[in-house]
Amino acid sequence: MMRKYTERFMRDAAFPSYTRHVRLERALTVWALLGLAALVGIATWKLTLGERVIARGDLLLYFYPLRDYAAQAVREGRLPLWNPHTFMGAPFLANVQVGFFYPFNVLLSWVPTDRAVSWSIALHLLIAAWGAFVLARWALQLSNSASTATAIAFGLGGYLGAQAEHLNQLQGLAWLPWACAVVWRAERTGWGRAGLVLAPLLALQLFAGHAQSLYISLVVLGIVGLVAALTRWRVGDAKVRALAPLIALVLGGALAVLISAAQWMPALELARESARAGGLPFNEAASFSWRPWVIGRALLPTYGDPLFPEYVAYLGGVGLTLMLIGGLAALREHLRAWWLGLVLVGLGVVLALGVATPLFGVLYRWMPGFNLFRAQARWLVMFALGASLLVGLGVQRLQEGLAAGAVPKLVIAWISLVLGVIALIVLGVRLSPEAEYAVFPTRAVLLGWLLSAIAGAVCLAGGGVLGARAHGAAGRWAVALLSAELLVAAQFQPYARASDRQALTSLRPSTLFLRAHANDPNARVLALSSLFFDPGDKAEQELIYSAHLTADEVYDRLIASKHKEILSPNLALWYRLYSVDGYDGGLLPLRRYVAFVQRFAALPTGGLDGRLREFLSAVPSGDWLDAMAVRYVIADKTADRFFDGVYYDLLIAQPLSASLTLPLEPFRATALGLVFRAPEAQAGDLLARARLVFDDGSVLRFSVSAQRSEPPYWLARLAWGEDRLPVQLTLEPLRLGLVLNGVTSVDERDGSFWAQHVWGDRLRVVHSGDVKVYENTRAPSRFALQRRDGSLADLHALGGAVVVDAPERLVLRLPASADAARLIVRDACYPGWLANVDGALVSVECVDDLFRAVVLPPDARQVELVYQPISVRVGLGMSAVGGVLWGVGVAALMLRRWWRVKNAARGLSLFSP
Repeated sequence: MMRKYTERFMRDAAFPSYTRHVRLERALTVWALLGLAALVGIATWKLTLGERVIARGDLLLYFYPLRDYAAQAVREGRLPLWNPHTFMGAPFLANVQVGFFYPFNVLLSWVPTDRAVSWSIALHLLIAAWGAFVLARWALQLSNSASTATAIAFGLGGYLGAQAEHLNQLQGLAWLPWACAVVWRAERTGWGRAGLVLAPLLALQLFAGHAQSLYISLVVLGIVGLVAALTRWRVGDAKVRALAPLIALVLGGALAVLISAAQWMPALELARESARAGGLPFNEAASFSWRPWVIGRALLPTYGDPLFPEYVAYLGGVGLTLMLIGGLAALREHLRAWWLGLVLVGLGVVLALGVATPLFGVLYRWMPGFNLFRAQARWLVMFALGASLLVGLGVQRLQEGLAAGAVPKLVIAWISLVLGVIALIVLGVRLSPEAEYAVFPTRAVLLGWLLSAIAGAVCLAGGGVLGARAHGAAGRWAVALLSAELLVAAQFQPYARASDRQALTSLRPSTLFLRAHANDPNARVLALSSLFFDPGDKAEQELIYSAHLTADEVYDRLIASKHKEILSPNLALWYRLYSVDGYDGGLLPLRRYVAFVQRFAALPTGGLDGRLREFLSAVPSGDWLDAMAVRYVIADKTADRFFDGVYYDLLIAQPLSASLTLPLEPFRATALGLVFRAPEAQAGDLLARARLVFDDGSVLRFSVSAQRSEPPYWLARLAWGEDRLPVQLTLEPLRLGLVLNGVTSVDERDGSFWAQHVWGDRLRVVHSGDVKVYENTRAPSRFALQRRDGSLADLHALGGAVVVDAPERLVLRLPASADAARLIVRDACYPGWLANVDGALVSVECVDDLFRAVVLPPDARQVELVYQPISVRVGLGMSAVGGVLWGVGVAALMLRRWWRVKNAARGLSLFSP
């Protein structure tokens, strides 16, 4: 070590030109990094300078609500352990996708959530680009221009940008090239130093909270370490040095696991209770494999082609050309560093194809953790990283100059590449079983692809003409072309399709009503509405926003309006309302939740990730609504219809297996319109007998016949011809299978009407706009007392009270004469909930599949339930230990370095006069 510092001192003193060269290289590196920042800033200007938001997809319905709830907890200085707003209660911190401990999420907690997310997307695209630059420049020793090309191809390439709507996935993958650089350089830096640097990088990926990205990253790092070890082993290096990458990976991984235990310990507990426990079924795990028939169009910029974002993997025409040059160079010259790029490209494509290859079945059965994920197309990040490295090698070869004999071969290879991509596109259209890919893209997209091919040809021609002349001008020319093409392509990425902030932040009439009336935990909401309706202000929105938003951005705004109107999952969390439903593609919902809802909903074979409304064909019965403490039901009007100018609310049906009596809301009318479903009925058939009671006590009786068919309905009208006020309707069915769908009071004199409710006073409309909001007038609270005889009574009805109702703590005062055996809380049961009854600790039981129950001793007066999971406390302790160990390791390395420098300085003093 002393010799190293002595040689450096003598070299700098004797060769000042060397020092100037180093300074120039450092300056060029700084300018390259600043240039990458400028390119990312240009590509994402709408999210940063434009203050726009991506108001659609998982960002709108998942990440904005999660990040907002977590940021509020950070500002308040508390750990958000429980989320009472979705799934009738669920763990919050334990859900890794929240990314609560991720440092950048914590730092942005004081920024409005929409801006924090937008800035985070731009920031992590830049982190990814810089990481790719470091991997190429520092680890693989490429030139500045070649490293810049690698960074542009990875940071602005198709795959990473297409994941902008998956915030935690982007955050986790941004650190992958940094970690690869550390592992690859471990043979030079030493396994100890590399392991200590790698630990926080892996911890960042763990904290980001996308489990599949972490899984893929670990596989990629294993491949990087294995390739590095095998190549060093082959050239006869010392065995420990050759194994340094793998040792560093093990050390860094172990430290990262300790540091991030505060996140993964609660997550493991949640995994045991998850509906996904035990892995996904084969078909579910294979569901989002990369489709072979989209490969051709996936390798080219989208330019508006409606390709599913998970399938996007383009590098542009220039990028594919440079990858071809780099790949052929690696094959021809057997460069050990570039075999890494080839391996990553090949494995990335095979793994992304998923079920389309025989390897998928083997990995599904034998590879630990492989069956936990269903989006196999996400292995394309391996392809993207390897292809970016080959792009950098292609630029390096252009800088060094192409041999005269290599140009014709490259031209032939390039023409073959173009023809191959064309063949893949044509065959994909011909063979695709999916309708959206069974047609050729629009002329605009085809023109864009033609221009990409021309750009690739220009890049290749420039390399052949310029060669190694003009100090690497061919390489700089290629980087400029690559930047220009990917900046144009970036305008069609999700982060460039951004609406105004109010697309997220503005309130809709229904949500405004619910925030005013359903803002306490005892007023749960069940949303049944779909998106098959137009907002009432659609024309106004198009008129106002089309001047400064594109047609796609206006469309996203309209869809966001509908999502907010119907309170799509998880917008209840965003508005701090309380929903029966939820959405999560990870560890939630709980297994208990699925078992509960499948008793009244037709769930798919593979379970569900929430979005209960998609599996409900009708409003659950009143008993189920009461069991879930549902106070409000949201429904659209798409099933409602006008017959003869009269409106009928057809959402809620009432089977008539026996006599039915309905109270009618006050409306003076001359007739009553009825809508039925009657299997195999014919015109004129008798359907039922009706008894109508008026406000003066008089009664009229009718024979109800099928008067008119409006498939699938039969219409009937009970008319009495004078202005009267009916108050009660009784129907006695005369045929089997009869269903009452709608009742409307009609004043035939002026055409006015009033839609009645076939559930009587159980559900009544309290808001009507683009959607309807029904109130369950008999909804009990979430708290019930079970008497000794097994009957249930509402806590409030017996005189009990709620003293504290917080997410992680409930305090209930019981009535003096309740004589109850158990307290039932209609919130999700989960390990970690503790009960204290009058100072005595008692266990919390799970009843009715999902809910909590506490056994009460005689004369119990107060019950306190607190959520205190041991997993969180143990995880925080382990993270503290991991942090200390990492700090000790860093301190030891710094002390060791200081000691060697000091000894080297003493040695240098021998040369002093």
